[in-house]
Amino acid sequence: MQYISIENSDSPYLPFVQELYHSAFPVEERRSWENLLKMIGTVPEMSVQVVLAEEKAIGFTTTWIFDEWFFVEHLAIDPVNRGKKFGERIMKDLLVNRRLLLEVEPSSSVDAVRRIGFYERLGLVCLPFDYLHPSYHDSHVSHSLVLMTNVAERAEMYFNEIIRRVKKQVYLYHPL
Repeated sequence: MQYISIENSDSPYLPFVQELYHSAFPVEERRSWENLLKMIGTVPEMSVQVVLAEEKAIGFTTTWIFDEWFFVEHLAIDPVNRGKKFGERIMKDLLVNRRLLLEVEPSSSVDAVRRIGFYERLGLVCLPFDYLHPSYHDSHVSHSLVLMTNVAERAEMYFNEIIRRVKKQVYLYHPL
């Protein structure tokens, strides 16, 4: 597998990423495409990478680096390539020597249970405290998600600073 960073809006991979971005994530879990394009190459903490297998685009990631933390905002595999262990290989690459944090939907659907199980098999755990995902579109709307990590600590206080940074920098969330 090969990871190609998308550095600007001239990337030939953007149409693939755009289609997968819109099909893989509900509107409340993605920013507008125009905003994402403005951020590519201008927000140093953020990286959008297309994932290639045998020189063909099969997925993408949107990740953020905050000091010693790595936040996975989006990870998606093209539907025709799901079930081929690409997601597992990507996650194993992301987990190498990193403290990782990501969000998943609560286990209220078959897909959500399957997704949580996928991450658990890779060594991540669900954090046992409530977490509200700020809306990308309306600062007064949020919805419940579950945080997962590969860090052994489970106390909410331990995660306060990284959660604050994610909300402030990823979601541009500024509490009143």
